[in-house]
Amino acid sequence: MSKPSFRIHRSRLETLVDGVFAIAMTILVLEVKVPELSDRHSAEELLHALMHHGYVIGAYFFSFAMLGLFWVWHHRLAEQVREIDLPVLVCALSFLALVCFFPFASALLGRYTINLTALLVYVPVIGLIVLLQTLFYWTAMRRGLVTVEPATARRTHQANLIGLAVFCFASTPTLMRLNVYASLIGLALGGLLIWRAKRPVAAA
Repeated sequence: MSKPSFRIHRSRLETLVDGVFAIAMTILVLEVKVPELSDRHSAEELLHALMHHGYVIGAYFFSFAMLGLFWVWHHRLAEQVREIDLPVLVCALSFLALVCFFPFASALLGRYTINLTALLVYVPVIGLIVLLQTLFYWTAMRRGLVTVEPATARRTHQANLIGLAVFCFASTPTLMRLNVYASLIGLALGGLLIWRAKRPVAAA
């Protein structure tokens, strides 16, 4: 007698997702420190210190917005998934691992904004998160785990591909700082994803 395949209810994964995002979004603010002043009454010194920490504060708000966007996007995708099997769970846990890593990447960017290495950590983490969101839904669709009509599932997958293409185009300035060939590869990959999104996707 064969063993039943691995399955968990979607709600169990969503509880974990909410908890991970809540912690990651809270940890982001820990990098924003209250500045130490030699003269506690000096408004000018405090303003100068806050301006000095401006990149860290900016990285916090931008990263918080990105995590909020990823959270909303994930839940909109997960609403169309009936249950979670092992391959879908691997995609979801890999996605959550990157979400947990995101505060470190944000802190690195905030402290070393103009450092290329910091950008080459931060930007790929975002790209991998977007990629894993796309793989999460594509895997569920291919394994017959979505609850919507095949045409709706295909449109959702195509929208995910376009989102991934937008990231490729948006990362071009960072890739250009690395070298021109990397930027051309990014543009070509974005174009390929747009082309793929326009093509019909096989029904699950």
